[in-house]
Amino acid sequence: MFLFSPPLPPQHRYFLLAHDYQRDLLWSVFGPALLDCPWSPAEPAWLQQSPISHWPDWADHIPPPAPFRSSRLGLMFEQIWHQYFDQQAIHWQANLQVQQGKRTLGELDLLIQHGQQPWHLELALKFYLGFGNDWIGPNRRDYLADKIRHTRDKQLPLSQHPAARRLLAQYGWHQIQPQALMRGCLFHPANPEIEALLPAEVNPQHWRGLWLHQADARQLLPDSRWYLLAKPQWLSPARVPFSVDRSRLLQHIDIHFRHLNGALCAVEVAQNPAGHWCEQQRWLIMPDHWPQVAG
Repeated sequence: MFLFSPPLPPQHRYFLLAHDYQRDLLWSVFGPALLDCPWSPAEPAWLQQSPISHWPDWADHIPPPAPFRSSRLGLMFEQIWHQYFDQQAIHWQANLQVQQGKRTLGELDLLIQHGQQPWHLELALKFYLGFGNDWIGPNRRDYLADKIRHTRDKQLPLSQHPAARRLLAQYGWHQIQPQALMRGCLFHPANPEIEALLPAEVNPQHWRGLWLHQADARQLLPDSRWYLLAKPQWLSPARVPFSVDRSRLLQHIDIHFRHLNGALCAVEVAQNPAGHWCEQQRWLIMPDHWPQVAG
């Protein structure tokens, strides 16, 4: 069984971890999967067999990671997994380019050796908003249906290509099995007039958020305590130092969209006995023209 199933109560031990990077690692590894299908199971066998798949004292001693090589969330997510495999003494190799002649066929995200079985893993951290039949990235350039097709039909079969097999053999990788691992959050529409149909591959226990247009904020945002997240804080449920009330949040929303078109990520928070404000529900506030025009 996996460690986390959102939402986590404020008193959960996860929120007592001292550092953001500790919570980011645990959530990236043991948080809910975005997909659950044969080629991307929600609970992969190699991860279930981890010696720390139940709450470990080890979590309190996760060391600081090396500085992130990029501020892009997807690359941060990959680096977190590299750190995890290092800590577990699991042999891995990343970003192996496959070429046929002068043509690059693609890149293998990650290779790991777990017990006697080597794996080719395609990692992804994704955030999508539901709108009709589509699940769309906040910037409008990314679609969940496209990501599913590309992963299933292009990325995972790459390690079985003859050119890839020859390359893998040079590095000592044989009889490799492909699998995808996707984390992230699906934001369901808060407006009941907007439908959102989930693809069959989605994990029913995925991390769920809510989204709304700016015009609906005053009507649909609950009377809670709030905090606005910066993009690097999107990786995992946040523990934050303070909160604001609903009226202050609405002021921030108005100011933001007066000058900018990008999404705002707001979290409802509750305070635990230690005085930490802990994320309970994640919201994306979008400009009113989204998704007809990119945010």
